[in-house]
Amino acid sequence: MSIAWAIGRVMTDRVAVIQSLHWIPTIIALAITVVCASILSGSSWRRCRRILWMIACLQAVIFLVQDYAIARTTPMTIADRDSAIRIAHINVNWPGERAKVSARKLSDSFRRLYGENGPDVFFVSEFGGLLGTEILEEYCPKNATAVSIGRFAVVSRVPITEVIPLYDDSKSTAAFVRFAPWKGNVSWSALLIDLPSNPAISRFKMLGDLRLRLDALATPAPDIILGDFNTVRGGAAIQKFAPKMQDAFAEAGIGYGATYPRIFPLLHIDQMLFGPCITVKEYKIIDTGSGAHRMQIATIQSKKDS
Repeated sequence: MSIAWAIGRVMTDRVAVIQSLHWIPTIIALAITVVCASILSGSSWRRCRRILWMIACLQAVIFLVQDYAIARTTPMTIADRDSAIRIAHINVNWPGERAKVSARKLSDSFRRLYGENGPDVFFVSEFGGLLGTEILEEYCPKNATAVSIGRFAVVSRVPITEVIPLYDDSKSTAAFVRFAPWKGNVSWSALLIDLPSNPAISRFKMLGDLRLRLDALATPAPDIILGDFNTVRGGAAIQKFAPKMQDAFAEAGIGYGATYPRIFPLLHIDQMLFGPCITVKEYKIIDTGSGAHRMQIATIQSKKDS
């Protein structure tokens, strides 16, 4: 397991036949290494045991550096908080009537976290029937508007100025949204994507093809890219797809960085990437209490690119 994990860390998802090695969670590899070292504690294999403990220490350090963050940014000032925009994303994957029950659970989670206030902009992937009027009243702030774009929904206090459905097929979908200046922030835009979960698909090729497809559609350059990438954070595929974008967790993450599965998250497959015009003040992953994915929440400011 340790050898497979190490190969995955070095090669990431560049090569399709071994990309699954990149998906081995460091915390799982660490646990297995510790168990194996402990089993050998009473044996005569001292050298092997010593090597395993050294590997375990390395894995623990990598976990703390890459997968867990206490705080990566300085605390926000009062001025920062006054001008900040809080955005959230979740893949709900709730069809039809089931969405109503799940949305109420999500509403309860919002109220526990934020009182009566949700995020300023809430992006929802695979929203199903979530935009019914009776559901919106459960969790959306009264001064927000809601729009649906194919398989996406956006609930926003920030005025929306442009909505472009880019494409929607049986495997993946993408859309573009532009927002007006608000609370001292300049206009900014978001690219929403939802990609296949089939583990046999090469992530490197999938995101490379997506880049070509978006370019062919003359997609405007977004300030934020977010959605269910079904691709693990830190790989070569995401870097190839958006080489000038910064990962939200790496920039301002707090806590454990994994979004799936919700009950016991091991993989960070839901992503937020930010361009140079966006300053990320804080990024968290939270358990809403329902659904298969955890929610991403980021506090941002949009500024002119210097």
